[in-house]
Amino acid sequence: MKEFLRLDNKLILKLKIKPLSPLLIKLGNKEKDSEGKDGTYIGFLTTESGTGTKLDYNGSSEKVTEDGRKGEIYIPGSSLRGTFRDRTLDIFENDEEEVKKLYGKSDDDKSQKTRIFIGDAFLYNVETRKRFYSDEDKISESLKDILKSRSITPIDHFSGKATVPLKFEYTTENFLSEITVNNISLKELKIIYFILRDSINGELRIGNSKTRGFGQIELEIDEMVYYKYCGKKELVKDMKKYFERVEEKSIKIGDKYLCEALRLKDKFNKIDIENPNEFIKALFAEVE
Repeated sequence: MKEFLRLDNKLILKLKIKPLSPLLIKLGNKEKDSEGKDGTYIGFLTTESGTGTKLDYNGSSEKVTEDGRKGEIYIPGSSLRGTFRDRTLDIFENDEEEVKKLYGKSDDDKSQKTRIFIGDAFLYNVETRKRFYSDEDKISESLKDILKSRSITPIDHFSGKATVPLKFEYTTENFLSEITVNNISLKELKIIYFILRDSINGELRIGNSKTRGFGQIELEIDEMVYYKYCGKKELVKDMKKYFERVEEKSIKIGDKYLCEALRLKDKFNKIDIENPNEFIKALFAEVE
């Protein structure tokens, strides 16, 4: 297994996930969703071992008679990673070897670790998260404005008749995830911006039932911090024009920085495809 011998830089990116259409929620301890597909991209975080996601159903009617779920809704980082990897593969025009340089590989004797780590995404609003841990008796009753449901009556493709309605549980709340990339290259940073662009263009969906209008998301930079280690070159020319030093996150001995933490200035967080900001212009003007 190839190990990291050094860190030249590290990027930590906090991304706000904004649903442009509802995001499906996995229904407790059911193994499949209403369409018979395995899992979804959103689930319940168990806070009590064994019974934290329990749902009791009334026979075959699918009606919930007891909602004993505990914890909060979240998007697993592994699901987001899969979405990012698939999109990266598209951008690299199915060049798997190029993708493996970032996402790692373990298929032969030249295996190497991943350099990108995508964390679970939790609700963006802290006060909303706290409501999942209140003293209310039932999650489904106390959080009706967050956990919503919708019934859809599909049409049988062969008979042309309506079938049994499918019930979907969903949310339209914003989420927040953190992405860490070790030794990020200029090309890889551009890839991240391409994925952000695709989300703004409405081309990014997560979860099941995408064809039914679920899962469309837009990604927005909440914070970007670039860690530059001593003696290493800047990723983008004149970075101080676009980034500000974060002293409390930097490591300094005397007057020399061993690790300098640079945060992208707020005015450059917003991505406008029609009128790109100065940082994006500089990023894509750079030649590797």
